[in-house]
Amino acid sequence: MTSGKVLTRKLGEYAIQRGADLFGVADLEPARVYITTQGNFSLERFPRAVSLGMFLNDVIVENHSPDEPRRDSLYWFHVYEVVTRALDQLGYYVSRRLSDQGFRSFPVPCSTPYNFHKLEGIISHKLAAHLAGLGWIGKNCLLLTDLFGPRVRFVTILTNAPLQTGSPIDKPCGKCHVCIDACPVKAFTGKEFREEEPRHFRFDALKCSEYRKEHPCGLCVSSCPRGKPRARQSKTEKT
Repeated sequence: MTSGKVLTRKLGEYAIQRGADLFGVADLEPARVYITTQGNFSLERFPRAVSLGMFLNDVIVENHSPDEPRRDSLYWFHVYEVVTRALDQLGYYVSRRLSDQGFRSFPVPCSTPYNFHKLEGIISHKLAAHLAGLGWIGKNCLLLTDLFGPRVRFVTILTNAPLQTGSPIDKPCGKCHVCIDACPVKAFTGKEFREEEPRHFRFDALKCSEYRKEHPCGLCVSSCPRGKPRARQSKTEKT
């Protein structure tokens, strides 16, 4: 029988070959109450989550206009038509890889809400990535990674495979409030992420969603100092 360490390594290599920029595995037990309340699924069936991330193109992120019609936005097309579709396909292939090895697996759609009234998915992709140790949730309620900042989108595969899990990391935003000031509808409260607090303590999802029906926005992504090309180059040079 393949060990959890070897299984995890091989699955990560497969995901990277298929186009993932980030790969991690989360133990969902620490967030059991929150997860089961949101998605109403059994952690006994799916105690692990594979988190896969894809990097957003810098040029598109930094040169879009949040005021242009959404239908004309290259940024919107890139994020939701190109990257989101690529992630869903990637999630399908990784899920099938796990199924072929005899494990239960369920690829959670990258973008489609499970509860349209609350604008929530079956599981929070950001929370899964956080639990996998891929980054931390910032004041902009996005998953911030060391290398890419918030310029990443994620997809999640729920599974019972005995994969090795990462450890959550926390790096508070501190005094930075660039994304708070940049938001055109003031959807963020400026509070730091706390796992036990509901989303509305930090973010008005409906206010954001209503604005984005007409505008491609993305200012919470492009304004964040973390992940900008110059900051990323500096991190790369240090390593």
